[in-house]
Formats: sequence, structure tokens, C-alpha cells
Amino acid sequence: MIKKTIMVLATLMAVGAGTAPQASASQIGGFARQLETGGARASAPLQMQLFCLQNPKDCKPSKAKVVTYTTQIEKKIRAINAAVNREIKPTREKRDIWSVNVRKGDCDDYVMTKRQRLIRAGIPASALRIAVVRTRMGEGHAVLIVKTTEGDFVLDNLRRTVVKRNASGYHYVSVSTGNPLKWTR
Repeated sequence: MIKKTIMVLATLMAVGAGTAPQASASQIGGFARQLETGGARASAPLQMQLFCLQNPKDCKPSKAKVVTYTTQIEKKIRAINAAVNREIKPTREKRDIWSVNVRKGDCDDYVMTKRQRLIRAGIPASALRIAVVRTRMGEGHAVLIVKTTEGDFVLDNLRRTVVKRNASGYHYVSVSTGNPLKWTR
């Protein structure tokens, strides 16, 4: 997977630099559509792959794919969601880079920071899922899902409260599995 990611990155960088063989617009568009509409299985977003290359410790799956829901877990989830929402100033990025512990960023930076803090607070990594969604207005957005014995909870920088997945109002485009480098549609 890492070799494949590096090859894709090298190709994209070469195309951007004008040193790779010429690819037609339809070939590039076809490649992009293939990545976006891969059926039940999907490739992890390139930004996630880059994040994992730079932060391998943050991308290791755990054995537990669901966390037992308790009042203690609920408090951790709500506290981390609220803290990260307060700490990061919302900003549209010129280049989409998924980062953790930033002062300003977009939705994916909130997601990655919340994910890292929840893992450090003892939530199993494989119980945390990253989701690419469409808002009611049709805008692309990212949220974090915590899979619990009481259902899936969505942590979102666009709302103050943590809600169940079916109450989020989002259309889920793709979601990571227990392994953040494997996604489904």
C-alpha cells in the first residue's frame, strides 16, 4: 500500500511539474472518477494516505472495533469534541492537508485532531471512523464517527453536540473501516 501511494504521489507530482508523459484530460478525469466511485470498497483519500505515511503511529488499527458505551466514554467523547471545536479556528485551506493539533484548519483537521485525542484517551483506534459526507446543502465535509455498543456517534465541527449517525442529516459518501487506510462507499 505504501509503495502504491508513493507511486501515485510521484506521478501526480510529475504531472504537476510537467515531466511525466502527457495524460489527456479524459484519462485524468477517468482516474478521478474511478477513485470516487469504486463501489463497496474505496481507496482511502490521498490526504489520509499522506497523513498515515507521515504519522504511522496514528494509523495503526486496534483489535476492538467497537467501544463499550458508558457514561465515562460519553463524557470523554463530548469533552474532546467540545475542546477541539473551541481550539481550532475554522479556515478554508488553499491546499488540503490533513493535520493534527493545528490552530486553524478545516473539517478534516478537526477530525484528525479528535481522532488522535480519543485514541490517546483510551478509545480503540478501530472504533473510530472517518467519514466523507455531503451536507444538506450538498457541500463536501468530514466528520468522525465513534462506533459504540449503543450506536454510532458523530463528532462534528459544525455542531456543538454529539449526535447519533442517523440524526446527523448527512449523506455518507465514504467511511473508513477499522483500518484508516481501507474505506467503503
